[in-house]
Amino acid sequence: MKEVETDMREAAVRYFEGCLSAQDEERLYRFIQESGGNYSLFKEWERQWLETSVANERTEFEWEKLQARLHTRKAVTPMLLPGVGAFWRKIAAVVAIVILTAGATLGIGYTVTCLQPETYFTLEVPFGEKSKITLSDGTNVWLNSGSKLIYSNRFDKENRVVKLEGEGYFEVTRHEGIPFKVETPAYAVLVKGTKFNVSAYSGDPYVTTTLLEGKVELLHEKNIYKIVPGESMRLNVATGRLQKTKVDATHSTAWLKNQVEFERITLKELAMKLSRQYNVQIRIASEALGSKAFRISLRNRETIGEVMKALQEIMPVTIEYKEDNIYIKE
Repeated sequence: MKEVETDMREAAVRYFEGCLSAQDEERLYRFIQESGGNYSLFKEWERQWLETSVANERTEFEWEKLQARLHTRKAVTPMLLPGVGAFWRKIAAVVAIVILTAGATLGIGYTVTCLQPETYFTLEVPFGEKSKITLSDGTNVWLNSGSKLIYSNRFDKENRVVKLEGEGYFEVTRHEGIPFKVETPAYAVLVKGTKFNVSAYSGDPYVTTTLLEGKVELLHEKNIYKIVPGESMRLNVATGRLQKTKVDATHSTAWLKNQVEFERITLKELAMKLSRQYNVQIRIASEALGSKAFRISLRNRETIGEVMKALQEIMPVTIEYKEDNIYIKE
């Protein structure tokens, strides 16, 4: 039994590291299923492995992921995890959820060396949810509803590059020699250690970067633009025009507290943001109505119904609810 346990422990390490073959993965799965004691061993090995690995929140549900992977053996597997922590969607079925440097060690005498080709990982947050991830360099990233973060297994080794679709707030750890880079569909943000918010949703009219602390550079069409704390750089997606303005930078992160805070926003823009935040469909009766701009500040974690009531106090509109849709009319 000890020999089997030793063998399964090493297999678990290889699973965490992403080096386990499909055949050995099946063996590990059967071992865990045999008894509650085996499942407890698996979770203990995971705990020990985490203590020796990079600090990361995204490995709490390895057993559930293993089950999902074995039940849906495909090149790309949709992962539907419980509604807490990170929400992983498209991850290659044969790569690790968590990356260690080559030669990661679990406990005493267990060393695994895996030299893997470059692999990309995607963290995708559903509408109506938010998520936080701590990257291997210590950088914290909060992702807003409907956002996606992509990075490779070479992150913090050869580069510190992430790709963002949607909105994210970053607290970047300084790393001499390896700057941190956020790539969006519109431009890239280059930093060394700072706090900033980037909103780059597909379909939104603007891509916006707001700086809270430190310094960042925006790389757009071979040009470099610098912004300092309290400044926001906004790109008009349709025209390609960049505009830098002084702002209250804290407003850009109101979403972290489930608050709504905009100095000036059109009804169309607000509807898009609320649709993602509350996972509802908001439809505006006309383009003219959608283009109306106003200031809105809601700080009490309002429900979508309360937000609509507040909107009616700001402008003369009628709100109708039909199934999962909200209609805004004049």
